[in-house]
Amino acid sequence: MIYPYDLIFSGLVLDIVGTVILAKGFMFKNTATAFNESLTMWNSNPHLLKSTLLQRAEAQVGAAFLIFGFLLQICGNLYGGVAATEPGWINSALRMFPVVLVAGTVAACCTRLLKSRARITFFNIFFRSDKGPLQFPNDDSIKIERTAALLDLFRRCGESDSSFRARIEAAWVSLGANHGGKVENQFGVES
Repeated sequence: MIYPYDLIFSGLVLDIVGTVILAKGFMFKNTATAFNESLTMWNSNPHLLKSTLLQRAEAQVGAAFLIFGFLLQICGNLYGGVAATEPGWINSALRMFPVVLVAGTVAACCTRLLKSRARITFFNIFFRSDKGPLQFPNDDSIKIERTAALLDLFRRCGESDSSFRARIEAAWVSLGANHGGKVENQFGVES
């Protein structure tokens, strides 16, 4: 038997999880990412496009959790919540923990899936036109870091600049070939 308070408490947990998912794209954004998104660039700012697509994915998951949480609370209240005398199965913090764990795990999986699709959409848009060879001036570490962030690459511990550049170049060519554009490598050879 499902008790009204079980529905109400579960709905509240889903609402909290949904709220965190909605807000995390803003709360946990690092300074470099925010700076890259605010830059005025010729033609368009790909960092802003990527961020917008990722935040849309988070908003879809967060909104779904909020809506489902409010619906559970409504059902719990309509079917005896006011007159209920027993709290039901969820009657302690210890029993609330599995509900929070399941809701958080489902939210994390849904968010990961939708953000993965958002990244694919971004790469399809970004690489749909022919991209020329990726070239870094030797002293332009800022462009290297910005391009790496755009491609979701991070410097490995102890990785040299030249190997990091080579990894970025390989990812540029691979992503370009997989997502619709003809991308040349640094030697001018189409992939």
